[in-house]
Amino acid sequence: MNNLNINSQLGYYLAGLIEGDGNIWTSKELRSKSGRIHNPQIIFTFHKKELPLFKHLKDLFNSGSLYVVKDTNVGKYRISETKVLINLINLINGKFRTPKLYYLYRAIDHINIVHDANIIKLPLDTSNLADNAWLAGMTDADGNFHISLEGVYGLNGSTVRGRVKCTFSIAQRLIDKATALSCEPFMREIADLFECNINYKSNAITFLAQSDSKHFLTKYYFDNYPLMTSKHLNYLSFLQGLNFLGKRLTDKEIVKIRNIKNSMNNKRTYYSWYHLNNFYV
Repeated sequence: MNNLNINSQLGYYLAGLIEGDGNIWTSKELRSKSGRIHNPQIIFTFHKKELPLFKHLKDLFNSGSLYVVKDTNVGKYRISETKVLINLINLINGKFRTPKLYYLYRAIDHINIVHDANIIKLPLDTSNLADNAWLAGMTDADGNFHISLEGVYGLNGSTVRGRVKCTFSIAQRLIDKATALSCEPFMREIADLFECNINYKSNAITFLAQSDSKHFLTKYYFDNYPLMTSKHLNYLSFLQGLNFLGKRLTDKEIVKIRNIKNSMNNKRTYYSWYHLNNFYV
């Protein structure tokens, strides 16, 4: 951990991953009744199928507890060791874009008091999203790649002309429950990057990148800043789907795109992790 470059893409990727499905927990008490210091904890929560990524992180940091909650599909990777925690906070500090910055600040305040760390609380990152791996981390946490088959290409007996639609999306709460702050600013940044609109429904905000003429923007970003969960495999399927857009498909091609669609997301049965060889360092 000591050899990790604070200016590398790893900090951006981890910031996005934490802001998506992570949590930064800080005790209200500095010490226990016995005098033991209460360190903050950075906790990654994930589906157990993503365990190889978090084993990789645990090896990289050489620290933390990694486990799957009994009788569930939920995995947890928890970091609280002082030296690693401080290094990790320095790595992600200044790279947050969401209301979860509040929790990072609480952790920094706590560490500065109990460990005399003198960490400066850096503001929200306002750099160009296209220039770093933050969105890759956020997508690995909360993003989705989807292929839908409409009209005669579907299985609903429709006689309407067939269409293949490929979609990249991220959904968030409109208002962060704990901080009462809006998630709209960073979601609008993402939508602007991919030149698409954002949709509102109740307390949810979603962007959908699904215009055939704009998919090159999605490809450009994720080819430069690759995903590290199994969503990388869904992204590769998404890219395959792009080859079928705007065409009148033969029966053979219809079967092929159906098979691609049915191998993605919750229907995926094949996993490989070769992409971890290109992990951010």
